[in-house]
Amino acid sequence: MNLDGLRPWGGLVGGSPPDVVVAGIAYDGSAVYRKGAALAPQRIRQLSAAMPPVTEEGHLLTGLRVQDIGDLDAGGDIETGWMAPMQRLVQVPPESFLTVLGGDHCTAIATLAAQVRRHPGLSLLWVDAHPDLCDFSRGGHWTCGCALRRALESSGIEPGRVVIAGGRDYDPEELEFIAANRILLISAAEIARDLRGAARKIADRLAGEKVHISFDIDVLDPAFAPGTEIPSAGGLSTREALDLLRGATERSRVVGLDVVEVSPPFDNGDITTFAALKLIFEVWGMVKAARAVEPMTKGHGKR
Repeated sequence: MNLDGLRPWGGLVGGSPPDVVVAGIAYDGSAVYRKGAALAPQRIRQLSAAMPPVTEEGHLLTGLRVQDIGDLDAGGDIETGWMAPMQRLVQVPPESFLTVLGGDHCTAIATLAAQVRRHPGLSLLWVDAHPDLCDFSRGGHWTCGCALRRALESSGIEPGRVVIAGGRDYDPEELEFIAANRILLISAAEIARDLRGAARKIADRLAGEKVHISFDIDVLDPAFAPGTEIPSAGGLSTREALDLLRGATERSRVVGLDVVEVSPPFDNGDITTFAALKLIFEVWGMVKAARAVEPMTKGHGKR
């Protein structure tokens, strides 16, 4: 792809203080099926230059100040290495919207532990084909099947503040954990039957909360995202995912996003990477629009 003369992140890089801080965690040591997600931050950054600084509905992102702090080192083992990237992410000012590029989904352990410190009382929207709530999976406690379980323990997020959207592959242990801990599970099948109703159900649970979105690209059907560790048939289209996120968060404040499990070696024509970029830019557009409304809302309340 010819990117000559184009700047990363749609040319939005620069300016202080940053509205958005981007970081990568180039780690896939917890992947037990197909590795390759460690290459995603580099590829996502590279192709971000091809993205126009405008949302799909024509709202300009011009003026959004983006700072990319590069990749953070989790070492060779996330169990012992997650605290190093977490400590760097904690230093990001809470006013900046945090965007983290994985890596496999265990990179979210560091991200969420940092986000709880930046935004106490955080709620979590976990968008994934898999709940990743096993205590032990595929030979270990720190494999991708355990990512959310370890993230909850490491961050201290209460399970009742978690919504899982797009689920369709489960271990029995995970369903038991979900039921016992009041986690809201919205399956991919439910979203396909009634997207608006599913989004409304999530929005009701998240209303008034500060929310971090952890987006595993495998929530998309492999037709839309073949480049991932564990492709799972029956998933969302990219269109459904964008509409779901918009509706699900319309009454909450989104304070961060991580996009994980993009695996360039298994991609086809970069369509998975571009799906991730579309998601990132549209979420940035949602955040920019929400911030533009906040001062007017506050001012109106003082009259």
